[in-house]
Amino acid sequence: MSLEKRIVIKEASLANNCPECYTDSGLSLVFYQKHIQTPWYKKTTGEVTSTLQCKKCKSTIYPVKWTEDIERVIDYYTKTVVPKKSRLQLTGRSYYTIAFLLLLIAGLFAAFYYSGHYREVFTTAP
Repeated sequence: MSLEKRIVIKEASLANNCPECYTDSGLSLVFYQKHIQTPWYKKTTGEVTSTLQCKKCKSTIYPVKWTEDIERVIDYYTKTVVPKKSRLQLTGRSYYTIAFLLLLIAGLFAAFYYSGHYREVFTTAP
């Protein structure tokens, strides 16, 4: 049960003409970074995606419809995007599970040690 989210890391308004409605003030370029969240950890990935939309006609402009001018502007903004570093962060549930397992191992070791069976295991001669 993992949850994948795309977090906005940069948004830019472009002054280029929209290939759909030909307006020159509606293009919006948004860059997203992928984040994964599970009950055990949160992970920031290095995966960055972008979307070009026209706010006037409410359409997504796919790379097939990009003009050379739009491509140049998108290349420029792609170079300026600085994503957050990839990292893995454990949640509280993970720390509790690790602590429980360590206590269980310590308890089993103590029970084995104090029961006297360790003498039989380590002192028997062949």
